[in-house]
Amino acid sequence: MGANLQFLVMLGLSILRIIQVGFKGLRLHKLRSGLTMLGMIIGVWAVITLVAIGEGASHDAQEAIKALGAQNVIIRSIRPPSMNAQMQGDWESFFRRWMAIYGLKNTDATRIRETVPGVKRVLPILNKRLNVVHGSREVDCQLIGTYPYYPEFTQSKIIAGQFLNEAEENSKASSCVISLELAQRLFSGHNPLMEKVIVRGYESSQVFQVKGILEERADTEKLPQLPDAMGHTIAANIYIPLSTFKSLYGVRNVDRSVGRLKLESVELSEIRVEFDSVEQVIPSLPMLIEALQTGRAERDFEIVVPIKELNTLKAQKARDTRMLLYIACISLLVGGIGIMNIMLATVTERTQEIGIRRALGAKKTDITVQFLVEALILCLIGGSIGVLGGLAFAAFRHNILHTTTIITEWSVLIAFGLSVAVGLTFGLWPAIKAASLDPIEALRHT
Repeated sequence: MGANLQFLVMLGLSILRIIQVGFKGLRLHKLRSGLTMLGMIIGVWAVITLVAIGEGASHDAQEAIKALGAQNVIIRSIRPPSMNAQMQGDWESFFRRWMAIYGLKNTDATRIRETVPGVKRVLPILNKRLNVVHGSREVDCQLIGTYPYYPEFTQSKIIAGQFLNEAEENSKASSCVISLELAQRLFSGHNPLMEKVIVRGYESSQVFQVKGILEERADTEKLPQLPDAMGHTIAANIYIPLSTFKSLYGVRNVDRSVGRLKLESVELSEIRVEFDSVEQVIPSLPMLIEALQTGRAERDFEIVVPIKELNTLKAQKARDTRMLLYIACISLLVGGIGIMNIMLATVTERTQEIGIRRALGAKKTDITVQFLVEALILCLIGGSIGVLGGLAFAAFRHNILHTTTIITEWSVLIAFGLSVAVGLTFGLWPAIKAASLDPIEALRHT
């Protein structure tokens, strides 16, 4: 037991002596050692910083997609291919004889709710492109008929007043909620609550009383948007009870924009389906599609699954992170080459010292360990400074510049670990070269 303890003490003293000699050798050339460490500092700093920036950008993008509701599925009415082929002819002559009937139906919403497992609730939506007037102002708008839980379902926010309620849905009330953009354009800074607006269509005009202002959570929340006469997205929305919409406008849509006559009959413009959990979305898609295809000769709907976009984004994030790591690792590689260059120069400068140590009984292993320790010291100091610099820069960017920057533990460990690995790898050849010197030739070196 005493012999083992003595061995450990001697080993510890030997390691301590090697480290002291290593520091002494580096202190003799402070500027050169500092420039050598700079490659490690920049490399480690780059790894931590670039990964933090990439993680922050990915987080923001994922949050934007989650705002749409990762556990939601959006089903939209679209014209079937055969109808699109017919519509390539003259619109007016075709639709004066025929009404285009297609899209989602109320029975689809009921079937989905009753037959697809995992469905929490279903939100049917009808929309129509019209004009809204208040005083002397007139704005091209989108009229949306929906249920009272629309804001909760879409994660939109009521910023003034209230949204529609069950009593208004049951009584087919002429109440409405307007989007924030419409409030700004139609009322120009005035309080729109309890004001009356006139919604003008091709066939008639209706008066609605404004009871609230709704701010959509994200642009994707408003999809699908009906285009205006120039094909641009309409962001000025009016929300009314779905029962009111059906009572006043039915399911027929007449549009004479840009000199064309368009007649359509669509029971539901959109159905949003919310599942109990994100994990149920993808497995339930086949049953959802089967429920929708029942009774259809051709497909007149499209399905948007936000979770797919989220998974795609995550895959893209992984690719971007790898690319950033490759770029940062190049900096570490350059730093490693600098270390090898300096250590080779050090071997040449200390050839006579090596010869003296070998003549006094030092083994090749002792010489190899000595030069490896010096290379490792350079990397440890440089890596530590790089870690602190990367953390400080990330904190500055996140807290001062208010740009999302996320530090990950694995990036710090990888960056520091790579700096140590690079030091050992690029310091090994100079160390082996130093240990391989012939003692007699080394003593003759001047």
